[in-house]
Amino acid sequence: MCGIGGVFSTDELPDVLLARMQDGLRHRGPDGEGRWRDPCGTAGLVHARLAIIDLTDGGAQPMRSADGRYVLVFNGEIYNYRALRAELEAGGARFSTESDTEVLLTLAAAHGIEGLRRLRGMFALALWDTHARRGLLARDGFGIKPLYYANTASGLLFASELRTLLATGAVDFRLDPVALGDFFATGSVPEPASLVEGVAVLPPGHTLSWEGGRATLERFWSVHFPPPTVSARSEAICLTRAALEDSITAHFVSDVPVGLFLSGGIDSTALLSLAARAGHASGMDTFSIAVDQASHDEAGVAAASARRFGSRHHVLRLDGGSAADSLDSFLDSMDVPSVDGFNTWTVSRFARSQGMKVVLSGLGGDEMFGGYPSFRNVPRLRALVSAARRLP
Repeated sequence: MCGIGGVFSTDELPDVLLARMQDGLRHRGPDGEGRWRDPCGTAGLVHARLAIIDLTDGGAQPMRSADGRYVLVFNGEIYNYRALRAELEAGGARFSTESDTEVLLTLAAAHGIEGLRRLRGMFALALWDTHARRGLLARDGFGIKPLYYANTASGLLFASELRTLLATGAVDFRLDPVALGDFFATGSVPEPASLVEGVAVLPPGHTLSWEGGRATLERFWSVHFPPPTVSARSEAICLTRAALEDSITAHFVSDVPVGLFLSGGIDSTALLSLAARAGHASGMDTFSIAVDQASHDEAGVAAASARRFGSRHHVLRLDGGSAADSLDSFLDSMDVPSVDGFNTWTVSRFARSQGMKVVLSGLGGDEMFGGYPSFRNVPRLRALVSAARRLP
């Protein structure tokens, strides 16, 4: 997880603003960091790097275009960057690195927002045009990578983490009472709100264009569901399997090993099976947590799945004492409060201790395929809410 941040302004920026941003993001990128300030002093970008593609210094950020006009910081990964690179090269573009960052920069410089529609991957980015004095923020269509922003007296501030904005001293720390109420009601804060007044989350699939102190939001991508054309259950199964196999193949585009969080559930086990079909499971590192309470322990099932598909399995045994000992570190690592996430944080730290940088997860599978029985009530609840809105 890289980290990005920066400022677009009409006034000259104090150096301390960018320095504080960089300090706040440093923990997100152990493989390098960079800072760039526009010669006019009215814009700046910072980056903390976790190297996944092109591990050399060629992938360092902020990255400038060959003509020096555009500067980019980017958090994420573009899975189809090789195909995009080939197309750009066919059109005359030349590349000096093997990174997806340079492909993204070249595509955005040449095609702007239209180019973003062609990206397959997860990303949050900031692009500055030194000639037009114009900035652009963008976030992937599913909102996988976070990006917060705030209009302040110092300009438009943005960063991968909320606390990075607060660390600059340019954003006042005032809790948003509506967002706080939503958090206590649902366990999360619905985007685009944040817990801090005046700080928003860039919505998924949106850009924010900034010029001369004015910011404009625009949707560039949305989920599109064409009318169903599948007539047989077997055909639906075949299409779904093909889509999942295509997705798992894309997620193995990496210059570092890719692991997997493996529970005893259907979602992560299916991912391991798909990885095996794609030829990646043998020797792949998988990670799970074991607990003492038998009714909640899935470690045995996970280990059996690992043996079946030939992955190199790692198990972390978690009891009440070790969980309590790590609670302070967990809370310190959280950017915003959450009623969930301790398991994910624990197994992520465990995987990192084993040298991993990239690990796949089955999170979201239940939501996509209705894995929890309670999801069957969603249509009924929606109808009840719709009826309740018609009452006096």
